[in-house]
Amino acid sequence: MNKHLLYFFICFILVGCQKRQDVVVYFENDVHCAVDAYVNIAAMRDSAFRHTPYVCVVSSGDFFQGDIVGSLSQGQYIVDIMNTVPYDVVTLGNHEFDYGLVKQRQLCEELTADVVCCNISRNAKDGGETLYPTYVIRKYGPVKVGFVGVATPSTLHSSTPTFFMDSAGQVVYDFHQNDTYECVQHSVNEARKQGADYVFVLSHLGDDGPDSNSPSLIAATTGIDAVFDGHAHHILNQRMPNANGEDVWLLSVGSKGKYIGELVIPVEGDIKVRFIDPATISDSLLPARVTEKIDHIEHCLDSVVNKAVGYSEVDLLDRDSQKKRIIRWQETNLSDFVSDALRAVGGGQIGVIHGGGLRAPIMQGTITVGELISLFPFNNRLAKVSMTGQQLLDAMEVSVATYPVESGDFHICSGLRYAIDSTIPSSVVWDENKMFVGVGETRRIVDMEVEVKKGEWRPVDPQARYTVSGLNYTLLSKGASGMFRYAQPMMTENMKDTEVLLRYLQMLGDTIRAAQYPEGLHEHRFEVR
Repeated sequence: MNKHLLYFFICFILVGCQKRQDVVVYFENDVHCAVDAYVNIAAMRDSAFRHTPYVCVVSSGDFFQGDIVGSLSQGQYIVDIMNTVPYDVVTLGNHEFDYGLVKQRQLCEELTADVVCCNISRNAKDGGETLYPTYVIRKYGPVKVGFVGVATPSTLHSSTPTFFMDSAGQVVYDFHQNDTYECVQHSVNEARKQGADYVFVLSHLGDDGPDSNSPSLIAATTGIDAVFDGHAHHILNQRMPNANGEDVWLLSVGSKGKYIGELVIPVEGDIKVRFIDPATISDSLLPARVTEKIDHIEHCLDSVVNKAVGYSEVDLLDRDSQKKRIIRWQETNLSDFVSDALRAVGGGQIGVIHGGGLRAPIMQGTITVGELISLFPFNNRLAKVSMTGQQLLDAMEVSVATYPVESGDFHICSGLRYAIDSTIPSSVVWDENKMFVGVGETRRIVDMEVEVKKGEWRPVDPQARYTVSGLNYTLLSKGASGMFRYAQPMMTENMKDTEVLLRYLQMLGDTIRAAQYPEGLHEHRFEVR
Protein backbone atom coordinates (compact mmCIF):
# COMPACT_ATOMS: atom_id res chain seq x y z
CA MET A 1 0.00 0.00 0.00
CA ASN A 2 1.25 3.50 -0.80
CA LYS A 3 2.71 4.98 2.43
CA HIS A 4 0.67 8.16 2.02
CA LEU A 5 -2.53 6.16 1.71
CA LEU A 6 -1.51 4.10 4.74
CA TYR A 7 -0.93 7.29 6.78
CA PHE A 8 -4.35 8.63 5.72
CA PHE A 9 -6.02 5.32 6.60
CA ILE A 10 -4.44 5.24 10.10
CA CYS A 11 -5.49 8.86 10.77
CA PHE A 12 -9.02 8.06 9.58
CA ILE A 13 -9.23 5.11 11.98
CA LEU A 14 -7.89 7.17 14.93
CA VAL A 15 -10.32 10.00 14.33
CA GLY A 16 -13.16 7.53 13.95
CA CYS A 17 -12.30 6.05 17.33
CA GLN A 18 -12.76 9.40 19.05
CA LYS A 19 -16.24 8.84 20.36
CA ARG A 20 -18.42 11.93 20.74
CA GLN A 21 -19.44 12.42 24.38
CA ASP A 22 -20.82 15.29 26.44
CA VAL A 23 -18.46 18.22 27.05
CA VAL A 24 -18.94 19.80 30.49
CA VAL A 25 -17.65 23.29 31.32
CA TYR A 26 -17.67 24.50 34.92
CA PHE A 27 -17.41 28.28 35.20
CA GLU A 28 -17.11 30.91 37.88
CA ASN A 29 -16.31 34.60 38.27
CA ASP A 30 -15.13 36.94 40.99
CA VAL A 31 -14.26 34.32 43.61
CA HIS A 32 -12.11 36.98 45.31
CA CYS A 33 -10.23 34.52 47.55
CA ALA A 34 -13.32 32.72 48.89
CA VAL A 35 -11.29 29.50 48.94
CA ASP A 36 -14.15 27.14 49.80
CA ALA A 37 -15.47 27.82 46.29
CA TYR A 38 -12.51 25.92 44.88
CA VAL A 39 -13.35 22.80 46.88
CA ASN A 40 -16.88 22.83 45.49
CA ILE A 41 -15.75 23.41 41.92
CA ALA A 42 -13.24 20.56 42.20
CA ALA A 43 -15.97 18.29 43.58
CA MET A 44 -18.21 18.97 40.59
CA ARG A 45 -15.31 18.52 38.19
CA ASP A 46 -14.35 15.16 39.66
CA SER A 47 -17.96 13.96 39.65
CA ALA A 48 -18.40 14.89 35.99
CA PHE A 49 -15.39 12.77 35.01
CA ARG A 50 -17.36 9.69 36.04
CA HIS A 51 -19.72 10.34 33.12
CA THR A 52 -17.50 11.91 30.46
CA PRO A 53 -13.76 12.35 29.87
CA TYR A 54 -14.35 15.85 28.55
CA VAL A 55 -14.50 18.28 31.49
CA CYS A 56 -13.18 21.83 31.68
CA VAL A 57 -12.94 24.46 34.45
CA VAL A 58 -12.74 28.17 33.60
CA SER A 59 -12.73 31.54 35.38
CA SER A 60 -13.74 35.02 34.23
CA GLY A 61 -11.32 36.76 36.56
CA ASP A 62 -10.75 38.43 39.94
CA PHE A 63 -9.24 35.50 41.81
CA PHE A 64 -5.87 36.76 43.16
CA GLN A 65 -7.30 39.42 45.46
CA GLY A 66 -10.22 39.96 47.83
CA ASP A 67 -9.33 38.55 51.24
CA ILE A 68 -6.51 37.73 53.61
CA VAL A 69 -5.37 34.57 51.86
CA GLY A 70 -4.68 36.62 48.74
CA SER A 71 -3.29 39.82 50.21
CA LEU A 72 -0.88 38.20 52.71
CA SER A 73 0.63 35.98 50.01
CA GLN A 74 0.19 38.50 47.16
CA GLY A 75 -1.85 35.91 45.29
CA GLN A 76 0.54 32.96 45.67
CA TYR A 77 -1.76 30.90 47.88
CA ILE A 78 -4.58 31.33 45.36
CA VAL A 79 -2.37 30.02 42.56
CA ASP A 80 -1.49 27.01 44.72
CA ILE A 81 -5.16 26.25 45.38
CA MET A 82 -6.36 26.81 41.81
CA ASN A 83 -3.67 24.46 40.51
CA THR A 84 -4.99 21.68 42.74
CA VAL A 85 -8.50 21.93 41.18
CA PRO A 86 -7.07 22.28 38.43
CA TYR A 87 -8.27 25.04 36.09
CA ASP A 88 -8.05 24.88 32.30
CA VAL A 89 -8.58 28.45 31.05
CA VAL A 90 -8.85 31.84 32.80
CA THR A 91 -9.02 35.48 31.80
CA LEU A 92 -7.86 38.54 33.71
CA GLY A 93 -9.95 40.60 36.10
CA ASN A 94 -8.85 44.11 37.01
CA HIS A 95 -7.78 42.87 40.45
CA GLU A 96 -5.29 40.42 38.96
CA PHE A 97 -3.00 43.47 38.64
CA ASP A 98 -3.25 44.70 42.24
CA TYR A 99 0.22 43.46 43.16
CA GLY A 100 1.90 45.00 40.11
CA LEU A 101 2.64 43.81 36.58
CA VAL A 102 5.76 41.85 37.49
CA LYS A 103 3.95 39.90 40.20
CA GLN A 104 0.92 39.44 37.96
CA ARG A 105 3.07 37.93 35.25
CA GLN A 106 4.83 35.61 37.70
CA LEU A 107 1.56 34.36 39.20
CA CYS A 108 -0.01 33.74 35.80
CA GLU A 109 3.08 31.83 34.64
CA GLU A 110 2.70 29.55 37.65
CA LEU A 111 -0.96 28.85 36.89
CA THR A 112 -1.37 25.54 35.10
CA ALA A 113 -4.35 27.06 33.26
CA ASP A 114 -4.08 28.89 29.95
CA VAL A 115 -4.46 32.68 30.39
CA VAL A 116 -6.28 34.44 27.54
CA CYS A 117 -7.05 38.13 27.03
CA CYS A 118 -7.63 39.89 23.71
CA ASN A 119 -7.74 43.57 24.71
CA ILE A 120 -4.66 44.38 26.78
CA SER A 121 -1.62 45.11 24.65
CA ARG A 122 1.41 47.32 24.43
CA ASN A 123 0.77 50.58 22.61
CA ALA A 124 1.03 50.42 18.83
CA LYS A 125 4.30 52.38 18.82
CA ASP A 126 5.77 49.69 21.10
CA GLY A 127 4.67 46.85 18.82
CA GLY A 128 1.07 46.37 19.93
CA GLU A 129 1.73 42.86 21.25
CA THR A 130 -1.01 41.51 23.52
CA LEU A 131 -0.10 40.68 27.08
CA TYR A 132 -1.41 37.12 26.64
CA PRO A 133 -2.80 34.97 23.81
CA THR A 134 -6.19 36.24 22.75
CA TYR A 135 -7.81 32.80 22.61
CA VAL A 136 -7.09 29.11 23.01
CA ILE A 137 -8.72 26.06 21.45
CA ARG A 138 -9.26 22.93 23.51
CA LYS A 139 -10.14 19.64 21.84
CA TYR A 140 -12.62 17.26 23.46
CA GLY A 141 -12.73 14.18 21.28
CA PRO A 142 -13.97 15.34 17.88
CA VAL A 143 -15.27 18.65 19.33
CA LYS A 144 -13.14 21.80 19.30
CA VAL A 145 -14.00 24.56 21.79
CA GLY A 146 -12.50 28.04 21.56
CA PHE A 147 -12.11 30.24 24.64
CA VAL A 148 -11.62 33.99 24.14
CA GLY A 149 -10.71 36.27 27.05
CA VAL A 150 -11.60 39.95 27.48
CA ALA A 151 -10.81 42.26 30.42
CA THR A 152 -12.60 45.43 31.42
CA PRO A 153 -10.98 48.48 29.79
CA SER A 154 -11.44 50.24 33.14
CA THR A 155 -8.58 48.08 34.47
CA LEU A 156 -6.32 51.06 33.76
CA HIS A 157 -7.84 53.10 36.58
CA SER A 158 -9.66 50.46 38.66
CA SER A 159 -6.28 48.85 39.34
CA THR A 160 -3.23 51.10 39.93
CA PRO A 161 -2.76 53.38 36.89
CA THR A 162 0.98 53.90 37.36
CA PHE A 163 1.52 50.15 36.88
CA PHE A 164 0.68 50.73 33.21
CA MET A 165 2.73 53.92 32.75
CA ASP A 166 6.36 54.67 31.99
CA SER A 167 8.64 56.84 34.13
CA ALA A 168 7.30 59.94 32.37
CA GLY A 169 3.74 59.12 33.40
CA GLN A 170 2.64 58.10 29.89
CA VAL A 171 0.28 55.14 29.51
CA VAL A 172 2.17 52.42 27.62
CA TYR A 173 -0.56 49.78 27.54
CA ASP A 174 -3.63 49.89 25.35
CA PHE A 175 -6.87 48.61 26.89
CA HIS A 176 -8.79 49.16 23.66
CA GLN A 177 -11.49 51.28 25.26
CA ASN A 178 -12.87 52.23 21.87
CA ASP A 179 -12.58 48.89 20.05
CA THR A 180 -13.06 46.21 22.69
CA TYR A 181 -15.81 44.48 20.74
CA GLU A 182 -13.71 44.49 17.58
CA CYS A 183 -10.88 42.80 19.50
CA VAL A 184 -13.29 40.10 20.66
CA GLN A 185 -14.79 39.63 17.19
CA HIS A 186 -11.34 39.26 15.62
CA SER A 187 -10.40 36.59 18.17
CA VAL A 188 -13.71 34.77 17.68
CA ASN A 189 -13.19 34.79 13.91
CA GLU A 190 -9.66 33.42 14.30
CA ALA A 191 -10.89 30.65 16.59
CA ARG A 192 -13.58 29.72 14.07
CA LYS A 193 -10.98 29.66 11.28
CA GLN A 194 -8.95 27.23 13.37
CA GLY A 195 -11.92 24.88 13.43
CA ALA A 196 -13.65 25.78 16.70
CA ASP A 197 -17.11 24.21 16.78
CA TYR A 198 -18.10 26.34 19.78
CA VAL A 199 -16.71 29.65 21.04
CA PHE A 200 -17.11 30.82 24.62
CA VAL A 201 -16.01 34.26 25.83
CA LEU A 202 -14.55 34.62 29.32
CA SER A 203 -15.57 38.21 29.96
CA HIS A 204 -14.62 40.53 32.80
CA LEU A 205 -16.73 43.38 31.43
CA GLY A 206 -19.79 43.17 33.67
CA ASP A 207 -23.32 43.62 32.42
CA ASP A 208 -23.97 47.18 33.61
CA GLY A 209 -20.95 49.30 32.69
CA PRO A 210 -21.57 52.68 31.00
CA ASP A 211 -19.06 51.84 28.27
CA SER A 212 -18.04 48.27 27.40
CA ASN A 213 -20.33 45.61 28.86
CA SER A 214 -21.28 42.05 28.04
CA PRO A 215 -24.85 42.61 26.77
CA SER A 216 -23.53 45.20 24.32
CA LEU A 217 -20.69 42.84 23.38
CA ILE A 218 -23.20 40.16 22.44
CA ALA A 219 -25.34 42.61 20.46
CA ALA A 220 -22.29 43.81 18.49
CA THR A 221 -20.77 40.44 17.56
CA THR A 222 -21.40 37.08 15.92
CA GLY A 223 -20.00 33.58 16.29
CA ILE A 224 -20.18 33.44 20.11
CA ASP A 225 -22.15 30.65 21.78
CA ALA A 226 -21.91 31.86 25.40
CA VAL A 227 -20.43 34.70 27.42
CA PHE A 228 -19.27 33.81 30.93
CA ASP A 229 -19.40 37.24 32.54
CA GLY A 230 -17.66 38.72 35.58
CA HIS A 231 -16.85 42.06 37.23
CA ALA A 232 -20.38 43.19 38.20
CA HIS A 233 -20.92 40.29 40.67
CA HIS A 234 -24.42 39.75 39.28
CA ILE A 235 -26.31 36.50 38.74
CA LEU A 236 -27.17 36.13 35.06
CA ASN A 237 -28.74 33.17 33.31
CA GLN A 238 -30.33 34.33 30.10
CA ARG A 239 -30.13 34.34 26.32
CA MET A 240 -29.70 37.47 24.22
CA PRO A 241 -29.67 38.08 20.45
CA ASN A 242 -26.36 38.79 18.74
CA ALA A 243 -25.80 41.02 15.71
CA ASN A 244 -27.45 38.39 13.49
CA GLY A 245 -30.40 37.85 15.83
CA GLU A 246 -29.07 34.49 17.05
CA ASP A 247 -29.40 33.71 20.76
CA VAL A 248 -26.26 33.75 22.91
CA TRP A 249 -26.03 32.63 26.53
CA LEU A 250 -25.10 35.39 29.03
CA LEU A 251 -24.04 33.76 32.29
CA SER A 252 -22.63 34.96 35.62
CA VAL A 253 -22.70 33.23 39.01
CA GLY A 254 -22.46 36.20 41.38
CA SER A 255 -19.28 36.32 43.44
CA LYS A 256 -17.33 34.44 46.11
CA GLY A 257 -18.65 31.07 44.93
CA LYS A 258 -22.34 31.80 45.50
CA TYR A 259 -23.07 29.38 42.66
CA ILE A 260 -21.11 27.11 40.36
CA GLY A 261 -22.01 27.35 36.71
CA GLU A 262 -22.28 24.23 34.59
CA LEU A 263 -22.61 24.31 30.79
CA VAL A 264 -23.02 21.05 28.90
CA ILE A 265 -22.47 20.53 25.19
CA PRO A 266 -24.48 17.32 24.72
CA VAL A 267 -23.90 14.72 22.05
CA GLU A 268 -27.23 15.76 20.55
CA GLY A 269 -29.32 18.85 21.07
CA ASP A 270 -28.72 22.36 22.36
CA ILE A 271 -26.36 23.61 25.06
CA LYS A 272 -27.72 23.07 28.58
CA VAL A 273 -26.99 25.33 31.56
CA ARG A 274 -27.58 25.00 35.28
CA PHE A 275 -26.42 26.86 38.40
CA ILE A 276 -25.39 24.64 41.31
CA ASP A 277 -25.89 25.72 44.91
CA PRO A 278 -22.80 24.63 46.88
CA ALA A 279 -25.07 23.73 49.81
CA THR A 280 -26.38 20.81 47.74
CA ILE A 281 -22.92 19.26 47.27
CA SER A 282 -22.33 16.31 49.59
CA ASP A 283 -19.30 16.51 51.88
CA SER A 284 -18.35 13.06 50.65
CA LEU A 285 -17.63 14.55 47.23
CA LEU A 286 -15.16 17.19 48.45
CA PRO A 287 -11.69 16.19 47.18
CA ALA A 288 -8.99 15.78 49.80
CA ARG A 289 -6.28 17.25 47.57
CA VAL A 290 -8.01 20.65 47.72
CA THR A 291 -9.27 20.58 51.32
CA GLU A 292 -5.82 19.57 52.57
CA LYS A 293 -4.15 22.37 50.62
CA ILE A 294 -6.56 24.94 52.04
CA ASP A 295 -6.24 23.57 55.58
CA HIS A 296 -2.46 23.85 55.37
CA ILE A 297 -2.63 27.44 54.13
CA GLU A 298 -5.17 28.47 56.77
CA HIS A 299 -3.00 26.90 59.47
CA CYS A 300 -0.08 29.01 58.25
CA LEU A 301 -2.24 32.15 58.46
CA ASP A 302 -3.95 31.50 61.80
CA SER A 303 -1.24 32.94 64.04
CA VAL A 304 -1.30 36.20 62.11
CA VAL A 305 -4.95 36.81 61.31
CA ASN A 306 -6.43 35.83 64.67
CA LYS A 307 -4.26 38.14 66.73
CA ALA A 308 -6.46 40.56 68.72
CA VAL A 309 -5.49 44.23 68.31
CA GLY A 310 -8.44 46.14 69.75
CA TYR A 311 -12.14 46.31 70.49
CA SER A 312 -15.09 48.09 68.86
CA GLU A 313 -18.22 49.09 70.74
CA VAL A 314 -20.10 49.51 67.47
CA ASP A 315 -20.46 47.98 64.01
CA LEU A 316 -18.51 50.07 61.48
CA LEU A 317 -20.58 49.54 58.36
CA ASP A 318 -20.22 49.60 54.60
CA ARG A 319 -23.84 48.55 53.95
CA ASP A 320 -27.27 49.59 55.11
CA SER A 321 -29.77 47.52 57.08
CA GLN A 322 -30.92 45.82 53.87
CA LYS A 323 -27.31 44.77 53.14
CA LYS A 324 -27.08 47.17 50.21
CA ARG A 325 -23.60 48.59 49.70
CA ILE A 326 -23.69 52.34 50.37
CA ILE A 327 -20.07 53.21 51.11
CA ARG A 328 -19.43 54.22 47.48
CA TRP A 329 -22.02 56.99 47.52
CA GLN A 330 -22.79 57.81 51.16
CA GLU A 331 -20.96 58.62 54.37
CA THR A 332 -20.76 55.78 56.92
CA ASN A 333 -19.10 55.42 60.28
CA LEU A 334 -16.57 53.08 58.65
CA SER A 335 -15.43 55.71 56.13
CA ASP A 336 -15.31 58.29 58.95
CA PHE A 337 -13.11 56.02 61.04
CA VAL A 338 -10.68 55.25 58.21
CA SER A 339 -10.37 58.85 56.99
CA ASP A 340 -9.74 59.94 60.60
CA ALA A 341 -7.01 57.32 60.88
CA LEU A 342 -5.29 58.50 57.69
CA ARG A 343 -5.45 62.11 58.86
CA ALA A 344 -4.25 61.44 62.41
CA VAL A 345 -1.42 59.08 61.49
CA GLY A 346 -0.48 60.71 58.18
CA GLY A 347 -0.34 64.21 59.63
CA GLY A 348 -2.31 65.94 56.88
CA GLN A 349 -4.73 68.77 57.50
CA ILE A 350 -7.18 66.56 55.63
CA GLY A 351 -7.53 62.78 55.50
CA VAL A 352 -9.17 61.14 52.47
CA ILE A 353 -10.43 57.65 51.64
CA HIS A 354 -12.20 56.42 48.51
CA GLY A 355 -15.16 54.07 48.84
CA GLY A 356 -13.62 51.53 46.49
CA GLY A 357 -10.73 50.99 48.89
CA LEU A 358 -12.93 49.81 51.78
CA ARG A 359 -13.70 46.14 51.28
CA ALA A 360 -15.19 44.88 54.55
CA PRO A 361 -16.86 46.18 57.73
CA ILE A 362 -15.47 46.08 61.27
CA MET A 363 -18.02 44.43 63.51
CA GLN A 364 -18.69 45.08 67.18
CA GLY A 365 -16.41 43.07 69.45
CA THR A 366 -12.76 42.06 69.38
CA ILE A 367 -10.86 43.38 66.37
CA THR A 368 -8.31 41.05 64.80
CA VAL A 369 -5.49 41.62 62.34
CA GLY A 370 -7.50 39.57 59.88
CA GLU A 371 -10.39 42.03 60.00
CA LEU A 372 -8.07 44.93 59.24
CA ILE A 373 -6.57 43.05 56.29
CA SER A 374 -10.04 42.22 54.99
CA LEU A 375 -10.88 45.93 55.19
CA PHE A 376 -7.63 46.92 53.46
CA PRO A 377 -6.61 43.92 51.28
CA PHE A 378 -4.64 45.85 48.63
CA ASN A 379 -1.28 46.34 50.40
CA ASN A 380 -1.36 50.11 49.90
CA ARG A 381 0.85 52.50 51.84
CA LEU A 382 0.44 55.79 53.67
CA ALA A 383 0.98 58.87 51.49
CA LYS A 384 0.84 62.64 51.83
CA VAL A 385 0.54 65.47 49.30
CA SER A 386 0.28 69.24 49.13
CA MET A 387 -2.25 70.95 46.88
CA THR A 388 -3.98 74.26 46.38
CA GLY A 389 -7.55 74.81 47.44
CA GLN A 390 -8.53 75.03 43.78
CA GLN A 391 -6.91 71.68 43.05
CA LEU A 392 -8.75 70.23 46.04
CA LEU A 393 -12.08 71.61 44.81
CA ASP A 394 -11.43 70.16 41.36
CA ALA A 395 -10.42 66.77 42.73
CA MET A 396 -13.55 66.44 44.80
CA GLU A 397 -15.69 67.13 41.73
CA VAL A 398 -14.40 63.76 40.47
CA SER A 399 -15.57 62.19 43.73
CA VAL A 400 -19.19 63.17 43.06
CA ALA A 401 -19.19 63.06 39.24
CA THR A 402 -21.53 60.05 39.05
CA TYR A 403 -23.58 60.63 42.23
CA PRO A 404 -26.03 59.04 43.08
CA VAL A 405 -24.68 56.15 41.03
CA GLU A 406 -22.13 54.43 43.21
CA SER A 407 -18.46 54.91 42.36
CA GLY A 408 -15.23 53.62 43.83
CA ASP A 409 -13.89 57.18 43.39
CA PHE A 410 -16.39 58.59 45.91
CA HIS A 411 -14.47 60.11 48.85
CA ILE A 412 -15.27 60.75 52.49
CA CYS A 413 -12.81 63.03 54.26
CA SER A 414 -11.57 63.91 57.70
CA GLY A 415 -11.10 67.62 58.37
CA LEU A 416 -13.07 68.42 55.21
CA ARG A 417 -16.81 68.51 54.69
CA TYR A 418 -18.73 69.31 51.56
CA ALA A 419 -22.20 69.55 50.10
CA ILE A 420 -23.40 69.01 46.53
CA ASP A 421 -26.36 69.90 44.36
CA SER A 422 -27.00 66.63 42.53
CA THR A 423 -29.28 68.36 40.00
CA ILE A 424 -26.26 70.12 38.49
CA PRO A 425 -24.64 67.99 35.76
CA SER A 426 -21.02 67.04 36.22
CA SER A 427 -18.58 68.93 33.97
CA VAL A 428 -15.51 66.83 34.81
CA VAL A 429 -13.29 66.47 31.74
CA TRP A 430 -11.69 63.09 30.99
CA ASP A 431 -8.95 62.03 28.57
CA GLU A 432 -9.12 59.10 26.17
CA ASN A 433 -8.16 56.74 29.01
CA LYS A 434 -11.01 58.04 31.23
CA MET A 435 -8.49 59.79 33.48
CA PHE A 436 -9.25 63.15 35.09
CA VAL A 437 -8.12 66.24 33.15
CA GLY A 438 -10.04 69.16 34.65
CA VAL A 439 -13.44 70.68 35.44
CA GLY A 440 -15.68 72.70 33.11
CA GLU A 441 -18.01 75.56 33.89
CA THR A 442 -20.58 73.85 36.12
CA ARG A 443 -19.82 72.46 39.57
CA ARG A 444 -21.80 70.05 41.71
CA ILE A 445 -20.02 71.04 44.93
CA VAL A 446 -21.81 74.06 46.37
CA ASP A 447 -20.08 74.25 49.75
CA MET A 448 -16.74 72.94 51.01
CA GLU A 449 -15.14 73.72 54.36
CA VAL A 450 -11.89 72.73 56.02
CA GLU A 451 -11.40 72.34 59.78
CA VAL A 452 -8.72 74.85 60.78
CA LYS A 453 -8.82 73.78 64.42
CA LYS A 454 -11.04 71.54 66.49
CA GLY A 455 -14.64 72.53 65.81
CA GLU A 456 -13.75 75.62 63.72
CA TRP A 457 -14.54 75.39 59.99
CA ARG A 458 -13.76 77.80 57.17
CA PRO A 459 -14.49 77.77 53.43
CA VAL A 460 -11.73 76.26 51.30
CA ASP A 461 -9.54 79.07 49.93
CA PRO A 462 -8.68 78.36 46.26
CA GLN A 463 -5.35 80.21 46.66
CA ALA A 464 -4.25 78.56 49.90
CA ARG A 465 -2.29 75.29 50.15
CA TYR A 466 -3.48 72.28 52.10
CA THR A 467 -1.84 69.00 53.05
CA VAL A 468 -3.76 65.79 52.42
CA SER A 469 -2.93 62.34 53.78
CA GLY A 470 -4.34 59.11 52.42
CA LEU A 471 -3.21 56.07 50.44
CA ASN A 472 -0.54 55.94 47.76
CA TYR A 473 -3.08 54.42 45.35
CA THR A 474 -5.09 57.64 45.10
CA LEU A 475 -2.56 60.31 46.07
CA LEU A 476 0.51 59.11 44.17
CA SER A 477 -0.44 56.32 41.76
CA LYS A 478 -3.26 58.10 39.89
CA GLY A 479 -5.96 55.85 41.31
CA ALA A 480 -9.54 57.16 41.59
CA SER A 481 -9.31 58.29 37.95
CA GLY A 482 -6.24 60.40 38.72
CA MET A 483 -8.20 62.98 40.73
CA PHE A 484 -5.09 63.95 42.76
CA ARG A 485 -2.74 63.97 39.77
CA TYR A 486 -1.89 67.68 40.20
CA ALA A 487 -0.89 67.41 43.87
CA GLN A 488 2.72 67.61 45.03
CA PRO A 489 4.11 64.54 46.88
CA MET A 490 5.43 65.04 50.41
CA MET A 491 7.55 62.91 52.70
CA THR A 492 5.70 60.77 55.22
CA GLU A 493 6.36 57.73 57.36
CA ASN A 494 6.77 54.48 55.40
CA MET A 495 3.78 52.51 56.65
CA LYS A 496 1.34 49.91 55.30
CA ASP A 497 -2.36 50.73 55.27
CA THR A 498 -3.14 48.17 57.98
CA GLU A 499 -0.37 49.61 60.15
CA VAL A 500 -2.09 53.00 59.90
CA LEU A 501 -5.24 51.48 61.38
CA LEU A 502 -3.25 49.75 64.12
CA ARG A 503 -1.54 53.04 65.02
CA TYR A 504 -4.85 54.87 65.14
CA LEU A 505 -6.37 52.16 67.33
CA GLN A 506 -3.54 52.74 69.77
CA MET A 507 -4.30 56.47 69.72
CA LEU A 508 -7.89 55.59 70.64
CA GLY A 509 -6.76 53.47 73.57
CA ASP A 510 -7.37 50.27 71.56
CA THR A 511 -11.14 50.87 71.59
CA ILE A 512 -13.47 52.33 68.97
CA ARG A 513 -16.15 54.15 70.96
CA ALA A 514 -19.78 54.18 69.89
CA ALA A 515 -20.00 57.82 70.96
CA GLN A 516 -17.34 58.81 68.42
CA TYR A 517 -18.48 56.57 65.55
CA PRO A 518 -22.21 55.90 66.01
CA GLU A 519 -24.15 53.98 63.40
CA GLY A 520 -26.43 57.02 63.20
CA LEU A 521 -24.00 59.57 61.77
CA HIS A 522 -23.68 62.90 63.51
CA GLU A 523 -20.87 64.80 61.76
CA HIS A 524 -22.35 64.91 58.23
CA ARG A 525 -19.14 65.23 56.26
CA PHE A 526 -21.08 64.79 53.01
CA GLU A 527 -24.47 66.30 52.32
CA VAL A 528 -26.83 66.60 49.37
CA ARG A 529 -28.72 69.87 49.12
